[in-house]
Amino acid sequence: MPSIWITEIVFKPTGALTFRQMPSGILHIMSYPFMPPTTMSGFIKRLLDIAEGSEWKGYGKDWFGKGPGNHFTLTLDQNYRALGAFPEQDQWCVHKTRRHGPKNFKHRNFSQILRTDHKENYELHHWDYLFCNSLTGWIAAKEKEPLEKLGCLKNFGGKAGKEGWLFVESISEPRQVFLTEGQYIPLGLVTPPLRPDSGMFYNLYGHYWDENYQWTNNEKGGVTGFTQLGAWWNVDRVSGAYWAWDKGLGFPAHIPDDFIAGKEVEPFYNP
Repeated sequence: MPSIWITEIVFKPTGALTFRQMPSGILHIMSYPFMPPTTMSGFIKRLLDIAEGSEWKGYGKDWFGKGPGNHFTLTLDQNYRALGAFPEQDQWCVHKTRRHGPKNFKHRNFSQILRTDHKENYELHHWDYLFCNSLTGWIAAKEKEPLEKLGCLKNFGGKAGKEGWLFVESISEPRQVFLTEGQYIPLGLVTPPLRPDSGMFYNLYGHYWDENYQWTNNEKGGVTGFTQLGAWWNVDRVSGAYWAWDKGLGFPAHIPDDFIAGKEVEPFYNP
């Protein structure tokens, strides 16, 4: 029976978060109510580098497009499949507010205790802030060994998304999950070709992986572009093939493959 391995990670935010929805308007910075798989992939990669006592050597030059590569995208390699991280149902909210602060740092009237007029030069942005107690996410791999390396991440944290800071509160041992067929409650996201009758729909993006991408530190393999896809969250129930986390509970069979594409990418699920 086909199987893969999945590790569950619980993230603890230290304050408000913003995972910017794309495409986005200039004035209203909208946030997803969860950490998208692509964002989670880069965040976990950064934590791994920190936990292992190093930073990624090619960061500076590749970030500005001055190295052999076209641009810099920090992400896990294709052996890992981040599935996103999500708050508990009914235990989160998105607060919309005007972005605080002046547009111009030379604008002195904003910081004065006694103001002579009411023409403060506020920023034009309206901003979404996600408030939640925790985010629970998952990372999949075809084998157990790659996921065992993630055990060092506990208590490490850093900036996540456009705004906010998370640390790893707990991380489970890798669990082997088997391919099952039937009706189930989906964990995380549901993507086409499934068409659920419930849930909230979001526009999301996946990574395009190229094994021949040349980094400035002589490593090969990386993200050279993005794919666009839609996904539902908070779906009540769907039917089909799924990786069974528990009886009647799991992940759509194709979801580990949906957020990474490329000629050299080996799919986890072969229908």
